[in-house]
Amino acid sequence: MEHTPNLGLKKPGPTDSILISEINENMDVLDAAVSELKKGTASIPDLETVDKTLAGAINEVKQESITVKQELDTHLEEIMPHKFFDNGKWYRWGFRTVDGEPEFIYEEVL
Repeated sequence: MEHTPNLGLKKPGPTDSILISEINENMDVLDAAVSELKKGTASIPDLETVDKTLAGAINEVKQESITVKQELDTHLEEIMPHKFFDNGKWYRWGFRTVDGEPEFIYEEVL
């Protein structure tokens, strides 16, 4: 009798006879596999996250997106969020609006 490659289920051939107990064993294997997937606790090695469970990976990606949003919001709130180095001095720069017109601004960082 052959077995399936992923779960090792018994796979009878055309001339094999199968017992009810073998069908029940297959059902138990399927039930356990589905239960792991349903709980999100099954390990998925192809995930490119630290946590290899589906639920853990989703939470990890969600936290990363929250962090990126917070960093972007902070960046957008700062009037001069960028820095550059020139002639041995550091400067910060940004843009602001004066009378509806955009204006480039910079200052030396002391």
